[in-house]
Amino acid sequence: MNCQIVITVRHPAGFASSLKRLNWPFDFRDLLNQPMLMRDHLEQDRAEMESIPADDIIGQSSLLWRMIYRAVHSTRDLLPEIKIVRHEDLSLDPVAGYKSLYESLGLTFDEKVRDTILNSSSSENPTELSKKRVHSVKLDSRANMDNWKKRLTAEEILRIRKMTESVSHLFYSDAEW
Repeated sequence: MNCQIVITVRHPAGFASSLKRLNWPFDFRDLLNQPMLMRDHLEQDRAEMESIPADDIIGQSSLLWRMIYRAVHSTRDLLPEIKIVRHEDLSLDPVAGYKSLYESLGLTFDEKVRDTILNSSSSENPTELSKKRVHSVKLDSRANMDNWKKRLTAEEILRIRKMTESVSHLFYSDAEW
C-alpha cells in the first residue's frame, strides 16, 4: 500500500488569531516533559518554552507555529513526496485546490466530492464560526482567510511575524503579511 501524507500549513497570524479568539493557551510543559523530543528536536526552543507566560497566547501560538513548521520543512527535505498545501490556497479556490490535490494523490474527484467541498466552503456559510461550534466544517472559506487582520492588533501581527519569520518565509511571502 502506498502511503500518502498531506500537511496543511496555515498562516502564522491566522493560527495565532484563532487561538486568541478561542482563548486556547498551550502548556509547553507537555513538550518540555519529553526528554527525547527535547533532545532530538526542540532543545533550541527550551528557554523560550520555559519563559513564556501562561497567559501569553500570542507568544505561545507563535512559538508553537515556528516549532511545528520548522519540523514540517525539515521533514519535507527528508521526504520530498510529502505534499504540503497552504490553507489559504485551498480557501481561495476550494474546488480547484482540492481537485488538484486529489489528482496529485491519485484519488477520484467526482461530483459527490465537489458538492461536499462546495457545501463546506460556500459563501452562504458563516464568515466566522461560533465559539460554541469551533469544530464545525461549514465556513465561508474566502471570508475566513483574512479574519486575523481584523482580530489582531498591528503590534500583535508584528510580534507574530518576528517570532515566526525564521520559518514563515519558507511558506509565506512578505506581501502575505
